[in-house]
Amino acid sequence: MGVSSKYLLLVAIAILVLLPSGADAFGAGNIASISKIEGKNWRHGDIEDMLATVACLKGHKWKSNMIKRVYFGNWLRDYSQAVDVGTLAKVQAETIRVLVWVLSFMSFGYATGEFEVTAERLGVYRPEEHIDNPKDYADNEDARKYDPRLRGPVSEAELAVDPHTGMKNYIANEQGGWATSSGYVKFSFARAIHFGRLYTHGPSGQRGREEDLAEALRCLGQGLHCLEDYGAHTNYTELVLRELGYTNVFPHVGVQAGITLQGKHVFPLVTGTFGGVDFFHSVLGEATDHITQSEIDEVNTALVDAVSNNAPGKRGPGGSDPCGGLIDALKLVPGTGSLIQEAQNLQAASDAQAAANTRSGGYDDYGSRAGGQGGYQQPPSFSAPPGSVGGPPGPDIPGTNTDPATIIPKIYPILVFRDNVVRSISAIVSKIPGLEKLIDTITEKVTLFVLSLLAPFVLPIIKSASGQLKSGSSAVIDSAAKHQFEVWTIPNSTNPTHSMLSKDHFSNVLNAPAGQVAVAILQYVAPRVIYAWDHPDVPVDQVLNDCVRVFHHPTLRDPRCEVHVNMFE
Repeated sequence: MGVSSKYLLLVAIAILVLLPSGADAFGAGNIASISKIEGKNWRHGDIEDMLATVACLKGHKWKSNMIKRVYFGNWLRDYSQAVDVGTLAKVQAETIRVLVWVLSFMSFGYATGEFEVTAERLGVYRPEEHIDNPKDYADNEDARKYDPRLRGPVSEAELAVDPHTGMKNYIANEQGGWATSSGYVKFSFARAIHFGRLYTHGPSGQRGREEDLAEALRCLGQGLHCLEDYGAHTNYTELVLRELGYTNVFPHVGVQAGITLQGKHVFPLVTGTFGGVDFFHSVLGEATDHITQSEIDEVNTALVDAVSNNAPGKRGPGGSDPCGGLIDALKLVPGTGSLIQEAQNLQAASDAQAAANTRSGGYDDYGSRAGGQGGYQQPPSFSAPPGSVGGPPGPDIPGTNTDPATIIPKIYPILVFRDNVVRSISAIVSKIPGLEKLIDTITEKVTLFVLSLLAPFVLPIIKSASGQLKSGSSAVIDSAAKHQFEVWTIPNSTNPTHSMLSKDHFSNVLNAPAGQVAVAILQYVAPRVIYAWDHPDVPVDQVLNDCVRVFHHPTLRDPRCEVHVNMFE
C-alpha cells in the first residue's frame, strides 16, 4: 500500500462540494436524500432492516433514533479512512475532522451530543477494522510519526496463512502479538457490553443514562462494520462455491497458493490490500452504480444554494432567505424567542466570516454574500507551511491564515443551535395538538439555515486542502494499478487487491450472496451482544468468543455452529 493509499478520501469529501452539479436546486425536504451520501447500505447490508428483525433491550423497541446511533458507529469506520498517512502528511487532522463532521451532520441530521464527530470517535485508518490486508502499508515506513494511533510497519508473519485455520494471520490469529480483526471486534463488543450494562444495571443514580446507551449502540455499530465486511471483502463466497463443486470459480489467489486443510487441498481465505485505485472503487463506487455520484451532486447543490439563498438581496422580514424563513416558522411556536435571537446572532457571525473571506480572497470564488461570482478555481501556488516537509503540516490551512483549531469553536455553536432547535421544538409541539406538522417544516428550514451559516467557514477549508491533496494523484493511481493483477501473474500470491476481490457494488455478480452472508452474520451477532446488556451474569468472554466464530474457512465449518451453517446456506 502506498504512502497515499487513503489520501484521497479527503479529496472525495472535498469533491462532495467541488463537483459542478447538474441537479435541481436544493429545496425544502431534500436533506433526507442527502443523508444517503454514505452509500454504504448496499455495501454493508441494510442495518435498519436487520436490527428490526432481532431482539432489542428489555422494555425497548428498535426506534429510528436507536438504529441511527448504531449506524453512526458503523459510518465513522468508513470515514476514519480519511485520517491516514497520505492526508496527515499534507493537512492537519483537525481539518479532516471538520469536513467529516459536516458530512455526518448531512447524513444523520444531528452533529452534537452522541452524534458529534470527536477525534476519539473518528479515530484513524486501521486495516484490521476493515479486514484489510496490511501488506506494504505506508510503503513499509513507520506511519506512527504522523499519528501514534496509526499502525507500525508490517511483519511478514502477519501476512502468512495460519495452517490451523486456513486464514491469513491478520484476520484472527491472536497468538502473534499483531493487530487482528477478531481482536478489534472483541474490543468493540466488550466496550458495547460495558456501557450497555451501565445503562441497564449501573449503580444507583447512573442507571438509565442515555449517554451510556448511545455509546453502547455506537460501539455495537463499529464492531458490526467489521463483521459486515466479511462476506464482501474476503474470498469466503468464492471458497463456498468451490466447496459446492464449482471449481471453475476463481479464488483470488495464485494457482499455486493452495494449502492442505483437514486433508483437503483448498485455497486460503484472504482479503485485499487497499491502495489508491481501491480507494476510488470502495468510496466512489463503480460507474454502473450511479449512487454515490448523484449524492455528491446533491451535497454540492445544498451548500452552494444555501450560500446563494442567503445573499443580502434575498434577506428581510418575511423574505425567502434561510434566516428569515426560519424566524417566520419559529414565531409560530410559543416560547422560541431565545432561539430567534440566537439565530440572528449566528447570522451576524457568519456574515462577518463571509466578509473576511471576501477581503482575503478565500471565499469569493464560490460566489460570496458580497456578490462574488464564478465557479471553483484552483488555489494559487504557495510555499509549504512550516513543518510540512517530511512530517505533519503546520497548524495553518495552506494558502490561508486560518488554523482549523480556531474554526471548530466557531462552527460548534451553529451545530448546537440546529440540534437545540429540533429538540426544543419537538418537546414544545408534542404538547400542543395540531402543531405536529410544524416539526418537519422547522427542521427543513433550520437545516437550510445551518448550511448557509457553515459555508463561509467550511468552503475555504475544502478549497485549500483539496488543492494540496490533488497534487500527485495520478502518480499514486498509476503506481497502485501495477499491483491489481498480481494474483494472476504470480502463481503463489495470496495478496489480491481490494478492488479486484471485493463484492461491495451492485455490478459484481456475487454482491447478492455476499449481502446474504452479511445478514446471517448480523442476525447471529447483534442479539448476543444485546442479550449481554440485559444479563450481567453472562460472561463477556463467552459472548465475544461466540461472535468471532464468524471468522472461519468454509472447509472448517462446524455443522453444530449456527452462524457457520447460516453463512454457508
